[in-house]
Parts: sequence; structure tokens; C-alpha cells
Amino acid sequence: MKDKTIPYFVIALIISMSIGYLFGWDKTESTEYEEAVPVMSKNNIEDEIVDTDFEGIKIKQLNEKAKTYELQVEIPLFGVKAIDQFFEEEAEQRIEHFIALLEHSGNVSPSHQGAYFVTTDLYKSGKEFFSVVMAEETYTGGANFDQKSSVYLVDLLTEDFVDPIDLFDQPFEAQDKFFELVEKNLRASDYYSNYIMEDQLQEWLNQDQYDFSNVFIRDHNLVVKFDKYEVTAGVAGMPEVEVPIDEMKEFMNEEWLERIESIDETTDEYYL
Repeated sequence: MKDKTIPYFVIALIISMSIGYLFGWDKTESTEYEEAVPVMSKNNIEDEIVDTDFEGIKIKQLNEKAKTYELQVEIPLFGVKAIDQFFEEEAEQRIEHFIALLEHSGNVSPSHQGAYFVTTDLYKSGKEFFSVVMAEETYTGGANFDQKSSVYLVDLLTEDFVDPIDLFDQPFEAQDKFFELVEKNLRASDYYSNYIMEDQLQEWLNQDQYDFSNVFIRDHNLVVKFDKYEVTAGVAGMPEVEVPIDEMKEFMNEEWLERIESIDETTDEYYL
């Protein structure tokens, strides 16, 4: 007669594992992160809409304090469906990306929280023409905050975004002059000049086709906004280098120049 001990043991083991699964015995202990992530789907993010100094333009503030992170995000609202939808969807994507970074890092806890902040500054850059500068700071439990920025130009006459390269009739010639002035003014800065990273600056200056995507307009200046570590040491944060529009007029589109020069001054709007 064959020994039936092993088959009986196997059958008993399968039955016990099935019962264990039904009662959740195989579930691993939830981490603090796993408990925090579903917050996004539970609508625990508080939002508030506040006025700005510009008629018809508002800022939506998103705030959340979870067990392992804090976030504060500012979204510009221009009262134009397509533009507002873009900024709303972008904010959602930014937040989702931050949550994914937390999951990947595994370095946050209730006593060592992550953080995500997006501060939006608005500048009236011309007639019905605005610059949006969004500064993003991310902390996922490492040694430092990651800092970077995004720049958008909004034309309320056409209710659309403006490609900054379209501000110039001669973008390639404009690039050469612009780079020359940016380097000159960066090196002349009492503060930033002390933290220039030469290799990184030269890499930026050696670009073949610059798209002006990190340039906005403030107080009749073209302002280039660098990310942290892009051309300077981290202690310098995200440098802003101004180039007077008067020094770039010969390369600029006449219609845009007229709209930019139609205002006497611009106003820095809102800080978190």
C-alpha cells in the first residue's frame, strides 16, 4: 500500500492557506506611506480661491496635511476655460508625481515628513498680457529640497498661451545678444557672481537653439529664471537675471513690443 501521508498533508496545507487568505492572514502590515496615498482619492485636499490685484484673475490654493507629507499648491485662474483647465490638470499631475516620488524614496514618516510647495507669481507684462512664474519645491526625505521653475506667457486677447520665441522676429540673432547680456549681468551681480558654476554656465551658453522657455517679462525687462544648480551653487536658489528690453528691441516683434511698452509698470502679485 502506498503511503498517503504526504498527499493528505498537501491537501491540508492548501485548505489552511485558502482559509488564511480569506481571513486576510497573508496581508502585510501597512506602511505610513500606504496609509497616506489614498488621501488623494478621499478629497482631503482643501482649496480656497483668492483674489489678486489683477481684475478677473484669481489664485486657487490647494492645501493638504497628511501623515507623511504636506503640500501647498497655487494655481492661477484667468477665467478662460482652456487656460484654467491646463493649469488645473497640470497641478493634478504635479501632485501625483510628488506622491509617486514619495513611494519611490521610502524616506518619509510622520516624524520626517515630505513636502511639496508650488508658489505662483503673476506679472502684468503688457496689454492683456501676463507672465506666470511657478516655483516648485519638493522634499522627499533626502538631504535637500529640489527646486525648479516653470514659466508661462498668457495672452488674454487671444485667450491662449504665447510661445516666448514668437516675441522675436530674429530669434537666432536674439539668442546671441541675450546670452551675452545674461552672462554679463550674472557676473555683475553682487550676490550670484559668488556662486557661479563655470561648467554649468558654459553648458547653458553653448546651447544651439534656445527656445526662451524660462524667460518672462517684468518691469520692461526680459527675465531669465534658472533652476537650482542650473548655473549657480545650490545656496543661490533659483537665480533671476534681468535684461532690459531696450537692449533687445532690434530683435523683437513690433506688435509685441508695442503691447509690452503700453503699460507704465508691472506689479508682482502673490506669494505663498
